[in-house]
Amino acid sequence: MIKVYGYSVSNYFNQVEFALLEKGIDFQSIDTQPSQDDEFKIKSPMGKLPCVDIDGQFLSEASVIIEYLDVTHDGIALIPREAFRAARVRQVMKCLELYIELSCRRLYGEVFFSGPRDEAAFEQVKPVIENGLSALRHLCTFDEYLCGSFSAADIVAAHTFIYAAPVCQAIYDWDIVAEVPDLGGALDLINQRPAGAEIANKQAIALKKAFST
Repeated sequence: MIKVYGYSVSNYFNQVEFALLEKGIDFQSIDTQPSQDDEFKIKSPMGKLPCVDIDGQFLSEASVIIEYLDVTHDGIALIPREAFRAARVRQVMKCLELYIELSCRRLYGEVFFSGPRDEAAFEQVKPVIENGLSALRHLCTFDEYLCGSFSAADIVAAHTFIYAAPVCQAIYDWDIVAEVPDLGGALDLINQRPAGAEIANKQAIALKKAFST
């Protein structure tokens, strides 16, 4: 059985669990915090989460894990088998991660931990996200889901905007989901899938616990 190391507040951990559920793969989740200890870095060389144990062999980085699961297990194809459609899904995944999710992380301290405003981040993040949203408007078909049929891009989108949207609302009074026509409807569909609803519920419980202590 695949073992998944991480914690339910982490949107990257939740992407991997979402993929496992969609693929119908048996797995065990092991609640773990990231670490720079040498012993832990045997599992995850950068000390990051999630990582997975597959018969004693380890992989880290959520997108890498999702692609591995997709090509090694039957069931729904999370990456299309046709080459160009597959490349487009990967392109959307990269756009979401690099220009929206990671950019918003620079603002987490102020929003989630009541830290002081990082003026450089405040000035620099919004233009990057604007470009990322413009790219989504260009790349995504929104034929129900982001790239047509359900794919890994939808998993990444759900667990990008789950934090990016409230962060941008809090910092800029900016509804970034509304900036991309049909994105809100697609996110609703993604989160209404059985796997999406299960992961969203687990994340909500974990967030409530984390911020009530």
